Amino acid sequence: MKKSILIAMSLVALTGFGQITSAGTGDHGLPGEYLTYDIGARAAGMGGAMSGLADDVTAIFYNPAGLATQNPIQVGVQHVILFEDTMFDFLGFSMPIVDVGHIGVGIIMLHSSGFNVVDETYTPLNISDSISQGSVYLSYARDIIPGFSAGANVKVAYEDIFGHTGTGVGIDLGGLYSPIPEMQVGIYVNNALTPNVLGDMYFTNVVLGIAGKLFNDDLLLDLDVSKSLGNQGFKWEVGGELDVYEDMAFVRAGLNDELKVHLGLGGKYINITLDYAISIEDLGLAHKISAGYSMGGFEMNIKATPKIFSPVGIKKITTFAVRAVSKYPVIEWEMNIKDQNGDIVRSYSGEENPPNQIAWNGKDDRGLPAPDGNFSAQLIITDTNGKIIKSNFESVKIQSAVPLGGEGGLELD
Repeated sequence: MKKSILIAMSLVALTGFGQITSAGTGDHGLPGEYLTYDIGARAAGMGGAMSGLADDVTAIFYNPAGLATQNPIQVGVQHVILFEDTMFDFLGFSMPIVDVGHIGVGIIMLHSSGFNVVDETYTPLNISDSISQGSVYLSYARDIIPGFSAGANVKVAYEDIFGHTGTGVGIDLGGLYSPIPEMQVGIYVNNALTPNVLGDMYFTNVVLGIAGKLFNDDLLLDLDVSKSLGNQGFKWEVGGELDVYEDMAFVRAGLNDELKVHLGLGGKYINITLDYAISIEDLGLAHKISAGYSMGGFEMNIKATPKIFSPVGIKKITTFAVRAVSKYPVIEWEMNIKDQNGDIVRSYSGEENPPNQIAWNGKDDRGLPAPDGNFSAQLIITDTNGKIIKSNFESVKIQSAVPLGGEGGLELD
């Protein structure tokens, strides 16, 4: 369905975007408002609260200082259809570089088309029928001292309003401080240097985020409070993420100052993530889906071979291949093997770098055989900056009864 609009109202039309995706009050229609929209379904499921955590590739948009705390090379993408021919997309890439820091590139775009543009006499005008706003980010972050990192974005903002185009350059600044492993405090100044696009100066927005990492990082919480220099009100978002299954399945919830509820789900398989969020907006339910991929960089992972073994069978041990590439030297490490109830049955530890392989013979710390069942292992290291880095969970199974086949099973001659 076509949307009719007077050419004299072309700039005012941007207000309609804000009423769809913005969380909070008072910023609708301000220049550059789209730069405060939720980026990524993970953050959207947490009510948009992410400046205190800033622990994935969307840190480019929420707090670039968070890039310095991350390990792998990451790619993230989102495509959201908001309403009639209106879309909001992002693409992000980040990469750590040894002895240099962390760099990132991000693109966001808000686009709406299908307008019938008319003059004051409602005569159709032969001009572009679309509105586009977007920004390209170049990010850099690094650790300053143990527990504190800083980051910045240089961005080029672009607008195309029914064929009238313009660009402007802006700078964002961010800082992230972790006084203890369970807590982070972030500050993000969006448009510290404000872009001027088509004669409109974008507003500066300051965000203070406080995040908690509880229960061995199984529960993440974030509270963001922001103040725009374009209005008189404060905004807030609060959200949380719960790891419900071994860093592979997550549930999320959030709330903002308009008391709008956000919910989300997330899944992770090896290096691939898929996130979904739903929220109640002014025009109904809004759905978001985003995806991510990580690889290489500073990486921590373990892999067991075979995955099924038996201390009394032919394959008496399983061997964990260890890959541990950290940004800073390792002080100590430990690998814990847990049973189905989450209790540790076997623990390995040491100083400096872990070995390339760790063999488990199926016995607990007392030297007694562990019972048949499923177990999961995770490697944890602590570096010289005091940062704790965790690997994936790797599943193995002890099966003493002779199986009829399958990976790693016992074999009959």
